Amino acid sequence: MKNINKKSGFFINLLGVILGILLTFGVNSLWQKREEKKRTSEMLILVRNELKDTKEWFNHQKKILKRDGYVYKKILEAKNDLTSIPVDTLNVYHKHAQKFTINSHTISAWQIFQNSEMIQKMKDKELVIRLAECYSAIILLHEVIMKDYWDAKMKMMSSLDIDNSFNFFENALKKNEYVFFFNLFSLDTSTIWNSFTTIEAFIDYTILLLDRHGNYRYDMDVNDNEFETFLKTKFDSVFLKKDTIEITKTISDEK
Repeated sequence: MKNINKKSGFFINLLGVILGILLTFGVNSLWQKREEKKRTSEMLILVRNELKDTKEWFNHQKKILKRDGYVYKKILEAKNDLTSIPVDTLNVYHKHAQKFTINSHTISAWQIFQNSEMIQKMKDKELVIRLAECYSAIILLHEVIMKDYWDAKMKMMSSLDIDNSFNFFENALKKNEYVFFFNLFSLDTSTIWNSFTTIEAFIDYTILLLDRHGNYRYDMDVNDNEFETFLKTKFDSVFLKKDTIEITKTISDEK
């Protein structure tokens, strides 16, 4: 009888130990998943904030390029008679043509998230794809702005060491590479404005997805149509015309 009681006590104790171990592992597993979800959420919040900063950077670049594009347009329109432009106006154009406001933009939050285990463990692969597409577009347009605009502008403008605004533009219009550059980024002809519109739509829509879904889940197939509508709305808006008016007014105020 004592042996039976000892065996029963032993098995009960053993069962208690096993249940305790399983419970401990279960609690630890739940805690780890909770911490992983928390870290992922915190990281995505950083990515969201970075996207907002990135949008501001692109908006700032757009304003600068539009300001410069306005100058290039006016110079090209008067290329056969620069004297038709008042001297004080030409001096303002000269100031803008020689102005360099280069400040590169970083995507540190996305790079950290992209190289972390968090992104590998995310079940919402569709959202990961959306983020990757958005940042690919950001990187591409950033490279275009820095290389095709700022690097090219610095290389060309710095070679024209002329203080006189009339002589500066007169000499610039004699060089094919300057005329090509002016035409490429003049306000009405440059295709880069469509790129600014697209990147703004990409960023706005990605932020919308992150804001809308607290658990960062969404159906990519359903949202494809929504994104296309979102993008079309951006292109159909009048903000490009408004920007042109604002740039014209800004330069006029500086005269």
